[in-house]
Amino acid sequence: MLLKANKQSILFTLLLLYLGSACHPQQKKDEQDMPTPYHASTKLRHAEGFSIDYADDHARVTLHNPWSNRGEPYAVYYLYRSLPEKPPVDGITVQIPVTSLVINSFSYFEFLSLLGETDAIKGVTDGFRIYNPLILDKIESGEIHDLGDPFQPNLEKVMTVKPDAVISSAYAQVDSYSERLIQAGIPVIYSLEWMENEPLARAEWIRMIGVFFGREEMADSLFTAIEERYQTVRESISHLPQRRTVLAGDNFQGTWYVPGGKSFNAALFRDAGLGYRYSNNRQSGSIGLDIETVLTQFSDADFWFGCEADSYAELAEKDAKYLLLNAVKKRQVFNNHNRTTPSGGNSFFESSVARPDLVLADLISAVYPDALPGYSFTYIKPLEEEPFRE
Repeated sequence: MLLKANKQSILFTLLLLYLGSACHPQQKKDEQDMPTPYHASTKLRHAEGFSIDYADDHARVTLHNPWSNRGEPYAVYYLYRSLPEKPPVDGITVQIPVTSLVINSFSYFEFLSLLGETDAIKGVTDGFRIYNPLILDKIESGEIHDLGDPFQPNLEKVMTVKPDAVISSAYAQVDSYSERLIQAGIPVIYSLEWMENEPLARAEWIRMIGVFFGREEMADSLFTAIEERYQTVRESISHLPQRRTVLAGDNFQGTWYVPGGKSFNAALFRDAGLGYRYSNNRQSGSIGLDIETVLTQFSDADFWFGCEADSYAELAEKDAKYLLLNAVKKRQVFNNHNRTTPSGGNSFFESSVARPDLVLADLISAVYPDALPGYSFTYIKPLEEEPFRE
């Protein structure tokens, strides 16, 4: 008992000493004199997955972790024009502007193209599936290296490219490839824009990547123009009642994936004046259905977007059940194959994240042709009118 009391007395004394020192006037004055490390932050209008803060000599980019409930970041980057002698130890230090990149995420091609920074691309993966003509030409000439499979890139080839950083998709856990790159001293800029649930939120990630090139003002200007066009297109149907309904996706290996009600596709349908059966659903990802459920729930849908066929004949050959859909009967089915290459490149998968204004314009032009006179589809096109058996 005496030992226990002594321990309590010692702890109490230490606590008093701590409190006394914390309230000491000189200590308080020193704390007040300490400068605030970050004096400005970028005000984001839609994106929630990152933040940008500024100190006198560097910028800090924080990628928030969508899989964490504790508020811990997925990654933190400290961007310096001149590297400090003692860089921060709680993040990744990068010298800016970056001049060479390896890109494993196709969605960043358009961001870099808009920023005028495609010359920084020195390596890509799955080169045969790329649509961007400029990048394809540079692969052909050897200016850009094709590093193979995006899930198992050739690390040795990456090392020979000597990139300032690698842009790679983020997952719930850091993958082994990213870990090996980091161990080799190559910073990994994680792509997390695909976790945003609003079209404009995804597009605003141009402001995140713009900081790595010191192009904050340009990125903000570009995004503002995209945002304004999106809003103008959306307003073009504001006077129309929501009367058309939509089906999305397609059957893949026995499962038909439709967008959840909190997904960016559901947001696009809403802004395009389309009624969507799962608009009140709380999921942000996809909902897997069997084709019988789709036929039951969407048989009367007026339009079908995201079909993976090029003609109605091909659609009928895939599964005769498709012919039961009202959108098929009315010939109001569209795919995303308007700009593709013979080897599988598709502009929709590369640039639509950065250009939601064009995606929305496509949807509205298809559903309400008079709303945008003179507009031509960017990403979608109607299925070919080949004859098929009813």
